[in-house]
Amino acid sequence: MNSSAAPARSLAFPLVLLVGGGIIYATFFSANRIAVDGGVPSMALAFWQSFFGAAGLLVVSLLLRDLPKLSAAHLRQYGFTAIFSFSIPLVALTFAAPQLPAGLLTLTLTLTPALTYIFAFVARLERFNVWSTGGLIVGLAGVILIVQPWTWGDLGGDVSGVWFLVALIAPLGYAVNNVVVALIRPAESTTLQLSTGVLVFATVVMFPFMWAIDGLYFFEGATTGGIGGTVWAGVTDIVIFLVLFEVIHRAGPVFFSQFNYIVPVAGIIWAFIIFQDSFAPIVWLAIAFMAVGLFLANRGTNQSIREREAEQATKG
Repeated sequence: MNSSAAPARSLAFPLVLLVGGGIIYATFFSANRIAVDGGVPSMALAFWQSFFGAAGLLVVSLLLRDLPKLSAAHLRQYGFTAIFSFSIPLVALTFAAPQLPAGLLTLTLTLTPALTYIFAFVARLERFNVWSTGGLIVGLAGVILIVQPWTWGDLGGDVSGVWFLVALIAPLGYAVNNVVVALIRPAESTTLQLSTGVLVFATVVMFPFMWAIDGLYFFEGATTGGIGGTVWAGVTDIVIFLVLFEVIHRAGPVFFSQFNYIVPVAGIIWAFIIFQDSFAPIVWLAIAFMAVGLFLANRGTNQSIREREAEQATKG
């Protein structure tokens, strides 16, 4: 950490990015719903949203003269994140979603913070911290409240163990990526460079999937809403990668993983605002749990930063 500011202040910006980015990215689910309802096939949607996101960031990179670098270290980062945080989870969820109840699918994604904490602990990026662990548990409890049958009604349907394992690939990929980003990020790189490089790489990776499943699709038969929803999803892709690289750089992978608690709740609220979808009053209790979880995780990260700074001062 390069900042000399007090630890409490050093997390203010990452926290704003985490909460604000989570609220914005949560519109991704509504955007996808609008796109699919507008006639855009699933794999074509995945390709075109990454294409639009990459195109948008390339324009910004050109204007700011901050294009992605093409060194071996940078290409490794682009490829790893594009595959583990975009392509693999997206393909896994696309195939598992029709086979599993929506509530159960949501629950699998909330495993990301716990898996990230475990991987970061093994990689010695994080030490055991009571506050961080408590934040993870409280945040997960809030999400469980949302996906329980008494909140949404009976999950219904036959649950296949095989497809559940397929769905678990997504949080596993996200967690692995969160930790590896902290380990292999090139020293001389900016968040804009990395985000642009990842989306360009993801576009290339997703093209053969679209071609194999949906053909060379170019919005044939799609409505204006379908096209707009796809562009909108591309904007949310820009947000997620900018937030991912910046927050992990400033506060670490475990702190960033709390993103996966904010997004489900914000997604529900956006669905209510955009589609007038109804939800049970218990959701507000879940939101309170997640707010407490974020507070505890923030306190735990502050404590870890103070401990590291004290050790560095002692060694210095």
